Amino acid sequence: MPPGSPLRASIIAHWDAGRLETALAEAWTLYDGAPRDLAVKALLADLLAAAPQHAPADRAGDLLSLIRDPDVNPARIARAGWRIALQDAATVEAGGDMTALAAESESNLLVHALLEEAPVTVLKVERIFTALRRWLLLEAKWQSYPKIVEALLAQARLNGGAWLFEADERSCFGATPMAGAYVVPRATSGPKTSSGDAVTDAVGGQYEAWPYPQWTRVTRRPPKSLRETIALLDPDGPDVIPAAPEILIAGCGTGREVAYHRVRYPDARVTAVDISGASLGYAAGRLAQTGLYGAELLQLDLHGVAALGCRFDFISCIGVLHHLPDPENGWGALTGVLKPGGVMQIMVYSAAARLRVRALRARFADLQQQPLTDDSLREARRRTIAGGAKGILGSPDFFSLAGVHDLLLHRHEDPFDVRRICAAIDALGLELLTFRLPNRHRRLRYRIDHPDDPLLRDRAAWEMLEKTEPLLFAGMLEFWCRKPVTG
Repeated sequence: MPPGSPLRASIIAHWDAGRLETALAEAWTLYDGAPRDLAVKALLADLLAAAPQHAPADRAGDLLSLIRDPDVNPARIARAGWRIALQDAATVEAGGDMTALAAESESNLLVHALLEEAPVTVLKVERIFTALRRWLLLEAKWQSYPKIVEALLAQARLNGGAWLFEADERSCFGATPMAGAYVVPRATSGPKTSSGDAVTDAVGGQYEAWPYPQWTRVTRRPPKSLRETIALLDPDGPDVIPAAPEILIAGCGTGREVAYHRVRYPDARVTAVDISGASLGYAAGRLAQTGLYGAELLQLDLHGVAALGCRFDFISCIGVLHHLPDPENGWGALTGVLKPGGVMQIMVYSAAARLRVRALRARFADLQQQPLTDDSLREARRRTIAGGAKGILGSPDFFSLAGVHDLLLHRHEDPFDVRRICAAIDALGLELLTFRLPNRHRRLRYRIDHPDDPLLRDRAAWEMLEKTEPLLFAGMLEFWCRKPVTG
């Protein structure tokens, strides 16, 4: 699909104007004409993620194809898929006929795909299938519905065994394969090593036991150059990024960011480091399954990146600095291996947005005073659901055990605010390129409200935005900065 095609321009115009249903309808038309085009599939997936409520029921077959498509991240479009797959979800949840639900689920290929390809992140859907799982086990019906049982087994592997269950279900596990739809054997961690720092060891131990995040695929988009990406953020900046840049993923976890950069910038050389060997093992497996080879994965504390003996054109550090014992010190280590003119993309917790999580943790005080287990993480989920923490229940992280640990019971976090970010940028001798907002609609509104700040760099405006709309940053605060070119 040419970037300047009239239909694509129309779709973007409708999206920008908030006419999501019209934009999505036109995206389907575009897809009908070019179902294998990467740009077309990516645009459609982005719209389905932005407006799952507008997923049309007559597109069930196409959604099934997209959910299974190796070029599409199924987690992005799963909510749209569930809207179509379970038209009668409310009646089932209220106590519907389990035999009818089992029969429908056994024959519904879209339901199978949704359970097998991405963690369920809709509480209503989780409740429906935990009820079905319970019925299959306690009524000994599981042998009659092998396809839905297989899908439930796959879902448990994806979410780490996050779904809640009762003691009478556990007592029935025995040797039945249904046990695997409830609990997932945890991989044995490698030999523990000490960094000499208690915080670092605690955080590393967490990710050895619960590698995070779980993912299956990233959406493939037409390749582009890193130089082009940075030029959009800093149009008057120095043109020093080479055609084949050196990229460092600092704190790569399970490799999702590595996959993204391998897809987006195929000419780049990607080095990825993480403190957790288990996370790196997960990353290597996922990257191999998706055919994204070529990245160098290294077990290394990011404080020691100078030992790599390499300087980088671009460093991505997402969701890591706020878990360090001294975030600014770790940031300084990364700055030391950034080339002059090089750029960093950083995402950190917002102190204001994390206040609701800190308040919620009072419910888990007893759990935090003992070694955490899968059962205690499920108990944290149970208490959160019972308490109706609406904002937390909307987070995708809430729907996997590793995600719950990271979201609600992390071993250490030291969040930032805009003022602290700007102070560190200045102290490290960096230049702010831009702050980023989490969705297209809010970015457009910011530019209307601040027409004199087209590059989203006004520090005072961002301080005010974080104070007045803290939940905009419920994910994280994202910003990009550059190391000045010297001499």
